[in-house]
Amino acid sequence: MSLNEIITSGGGVLFILLTIIQLAPIKVNPWSKIARAIGRAMNVEIMDKLNESEATDARYRILRFDDEIRHHVKHTEEHFNQILGDIDEYERYCSTHPNYKNSKAVLAIENTRRTYERCRRENSFLV
Repeated sequence: MSLNEIITSGGGVLFILLTIIQLAPIKVNPWSKIARAIGRAMNVEIMDKLNESEATDARYRILRFDDEIRHHVKHTEEHFNQILGDIDEYERYCSTHPNYKNSKAVLAIENTRRTYERCRRENSFLV
């Protein structure tokens, strides 16, 4: 398609209109929005991999914390709050990604919550 065809077919008008809008002192910037949408579309796979990596790291911390509980290591309430945050993030990721293997931490999560509730009831957190 030649430049003349673009201009006469309406594409040129659209190009000029978008450029004028971008130059206007209004906060509307169609070129930036278009570039951002293209960038998001190109990076979706990378972002999914990063989110999966974060979920895997959270699962590792959950399993390790559960091991410590089973070995009678005491924890502060703040440490429990941190791991409960990891559990929330991990479960949120698992609920939105059904193909991600969640069965590896179910019992560890149950034990961590049960132990947290017991520590709250007995006020037996590490001080």
